[in-house]
Order: sequence, then structure tokens, then C-alpha cells
Amino acid sequence: MNDLKQQIGASKAGRRFIAQMRFYNEGDFRKLRGFMRSGYYDMVLMENPVERRLLDLKATRRLHGRLKVTEVERAEDYSIALRLSGEKGGACLRLRMNVTESYPHLITHYSLKPIDSEIDGCKED
Repeated sequence: MNDLKQQIGASKAGRRFIAQMRFYNEGDFRKLRGFMRSGYYDMVLMENPVERRLLDLKATRRLHGRLKVTEVERAEDYSIALRLSGEKGGACLRLRMNVTESYPHLITHYSLKPIDSEIDGCKED
């Protein structure tokens, strides 16, 4: 897992992911709300507001529990794609996140979707 953390933490998008997932995995949706309000690009929040995003993440947490990175598919400075597994039922999910090039590297794209683990494979470390 240390290699995964290094790969993720080396990118600006990865550091944003780490910050958001810390609040998610702790179940601290109050802090997650604040993170989203300050860490997402305004146009992204106009398309899908913070409260709707929080509802989606709360549902994900109830269904899958905490999430753990199982594979780094892509870790570029401003874009990251990861495979995650849920602690409940072993579901496999794909996360994609893009951030702006300029500081504070606001999130411009975020998607978290289940993937078919039998087709795509879900690796465990």
C-alpha cells in the first residue's frame, strides 16, 4: 500500500483525493461539505450541487462502507483514475478526478461508479 500512497500523493489530483477520502472514510460529512464548497470548481457545483453530491456519497458509504484503493490506473499531476474496493460486500468502484492546473487545484471532474469486477477485475493488495 505504501507504493500506492506514493503514486497517489505525488500528483495534485491525488492529494485532493486523499483529503476528500479522509473525510469520507471517517464519516465526517460536515467536514466533507466544507471541503466540497471550497475545493470544487464553481461550474462543477452549478451542475451538481454540494448537497446532492453529499447525498450520493452518504448512499455510497451506507452501501459500501469505507473505501480502499486497490489499484492506480492513472496518476498524472492534474488527473487521477483509481480502483477502489468497499469494505462491505467487496464491491469494486472506479474513481476519476481532475483538478485545475493553478493553485489551489480545484476539482473540475469527480466520478465514482461501480464497475463489474468479473469483467474488469478488482485487485486486492
